Amino acid sequence: MTDVGMRRTRTDRSEENEVSGGSGLGLLPEISVAAAVGLILVAAGNAFGRAGIEVADLFFWGGIVLMVLPLALRLLDRAPGRTERIGLVALLGIALYLVKVLHSPDGFTLHDEILHLRTASDIANGQSLFTVNPLLLVSPLYPGLEIATTILSSVTGTDTYSAGTVVVGAARILLVLGLFLFFELASGDARIAGIASFVYMANPNFVFFDAQFGYESLAIGLAAGALHLILASGGRWRSGTAAALVLVAAVIVTHHVSTYAMVAFLMLWTVTHLLSRRAAGRSRGPWQVTALAIIGAGAWLLVVASETLRYLAPRILDGLALISLILGDVAGRELFRANTGEVAPLWERAVGFGAVILLLIALPIGLWRIWRDYRSQPAAVALGLAALTYPATLALRLTARGAEESSRTSGFVFLGLGFVVALAVASAPGLLGRRLPRLRPVVATGGLVLLVGGIIVGIPRWARLPGPYLVSADTRSIELKSITAARWAATELGPNHRIVADRTNRILMGSYGLQDPVTEYGDQIKSWKLFYSPAFGPEEQALLDLGAIEFLVIDKRLVGVRPLTQVYFESGEPPEVAREGRLALQGLTKYAAVPGVGTVFDAGDITIYDVRGATALQTP
Repeated sequence: MTDVGMRRTRTDRSEENEVSGGSGLGLLPEISVAAAVGLILVAAGNAFGRAGIEVADLFFWGGIVLMVLPLALRLLDRAPGRTERIGLVALLGIALYLVKVLHSPDGFTLHDEILHLRTASDIANGQSLFTVNPLLLVSPLYPGLEIATTILSSVTGTDTYSAGTVVVGAARILLVLGLFLFFELASGDARIAGIASFVYMANPNFVFFDAQFGYESLAIGLAAGALHLILASGGRWRSGTAAALVLVAAVIVTHHVSTYAMVAFLMLWTVTHLLSRRAAGRSRGPWQVTALAIIGAGAWLLVVASETLRYLAPRILDGLALISLILGDVAGRELFRANTGEVAPLWERAVGFGAVILLLIALPIGLWRIWRDYRSQPAAVALGLAALTYPATLALRLTARGAEESSRTSGFVFLGLGFVVALAVASAPGLLGRRLPRLRPVVATGGLVLLVGGIIVGIPRWARLPGPYLVSADTRSIELKSITAARWAATELGPNHRIVADRTNRILMGSYGLQDPVTEYGDQIKSWKLFYSPAFGPEEQALLDLGAIEFLVIDKRLVGVRPLTQVYFESGEPPEVAREGRLALQGLTKYAAVPGVGTVFDAGDITIYDVRGATALQTP
């Protein structure tokens, strides 16, 4: 056993060790067939969703169950060898990635994907690496994803969507395999590694958010590979350490939060190593890589990406909203209720809460196990300490502002939580009097609850499946009419005009249309004020002049409908208007009567006004 292996008693060995010499595929082919059938059911559910047929959910969840339950049962079994376990983990990671791909098989439709599409388009069109992206100012400052995508697109001749799908898919494989190998070294047990990897994949971000064309999707895969190589090298300067440093550097230039989470974990790991006398005598620990990671992250932030501080500051304040809730300054958030007032079905609420309860039950058991058998293993202790942040992230979900930030942390928090829960599951034979074989279906069902609960918590019900157009509903609002208008703007108007549009048309005009949307975040212009008054007056004229605004994109479908994302245009607009669906048609169409304003595009629902010649009407 290596110096990163675990210390266990003779009883533990007899209870937990698998037949590690097994190298066959075992039941992997049969389970792969079940996963394939499950994906077919998911695809059918997506097709029914697009057609607005109510049975779509049944097919979707039936496919998920077929993909997950047989695989969970097999991972719990002691029979599979290491090769089969690796295959099972890779299979589940790829299958769940394909769930997202099948959701949007023809192009990017998730909100953040459209933002990064603009950066990729700028690079592909010969712009510099750090060309300003008006949709997401920090995106060009972390261009790792877009560089890899545009290179692959250029070499293979494929479009950005195809190349991006391959890049993120490769990152997904690196993520699940890197985590398995890291967990295996930290625990000394392939079975624990398989279960820990499964639990990690139950995090709310895994199926959709961290499978999208976004910089976190690539960065967390690179970080997982780096952690494995660092642990495998034992802190010694080997080829693996050099490869780890390359991956660390790649994370730094790819995503800010992934970088800081990786650095934080490396620092925690370094501290636990320094405090462990036994570990200090066996290896040098990760301190050298940690130091270089801190230096690299700090240098990139200060020299290249200082805009990150302004971008993350509001998110940090959102995370502090829990304090306001405790003090009674803000009202709590009602869980499982959409902005339209729709409440999730009872079974979804039960599974969502059930997943959280199972994790909270397993957490102290796994932590006790770390204290009993792994307290001399710094990596395992660091994972246990990281898992302790999970309850705090749950508390953030009680506030409207903190809910999104809580969701964003899950891809990092579950690194430790997955390991701790796996140790709790591995302790089941001793705790249950060796009745685990009979209870294996129950435990596997618990795993299914974790993964299904993660999906339920991670993405709104209205966004989970494709379907008819909805107002300000991100993926459900990305449709042909708006894309056609954006492509028309790119061709007929030319790129880089300053425009104002609603939340959905803004990102489409900025990506497909190559226009430069004006926003409060990017330009300190309260663009929503252009549409909330029934008449055009001096205030609107002043906003047009101050923002040097050239075109307005009007979508009449917004009128009288509550937006699912709680804003029509951007944060800061009167919340009661969105909450009650009171956006008025007159406020949108008033520009047709303004002297000097011309209509350059009119497709019924969507109109584009040229406001460069606008003149405020004089009041008598």
